[in-house]
Amino acid sequence: MNYDPGFAYRQHSVEGTSPVGLVVLLYGSIVASLLRAQEAMKQNDVEKRVRALNHALKVIGQLQATLDHQRGGHVAAQLDRFYKVMSARVMEASIKCSPEILQELVRYFTLLREAWQEVERSTANATGTPANRPDDNAAKQPATV
Repeated sequence: MNYDPGFAYRQHSVEGTSPVGLVVLLYGSIVASLLRAQEAMKQNDVEKRVRALNHALKVIGQLQATLDHQRGGHVAAQLDRFYKVMSARVMEASIKCSPEILQELVRYFTLLREAWQEVERSTANATGTPANRPDDNAAKQPATV
């Protein structure tokens, strides 16, 4: 059996993480995938670009599929629309081979990740419990899930 230290680290990072923390990790994963796709475009590596963009679409789809429209109300509806638009933009970036569109997507998902990080911090402060993060630097680095 092969031991993958990267997988072990990612698995450890996820265990015990709050639901909000998991969302933060998933946004980080999307950002990392978009950045990999951008790099692949520069290198004219079609296979790597497609793999990275497919991963981003898969994570966006998972986030969209887990929205609770009953409890989330207006916010869930807004996020649903956001995910639909972002998925369309990912596909457009792929078709047009546009690093500019990818950079725009990176900005959007980075802003959203930062907003959820703030929610995580304020929730932890309100309850008096520390945010379940393996280390603070993980929140600043794009995660790969």
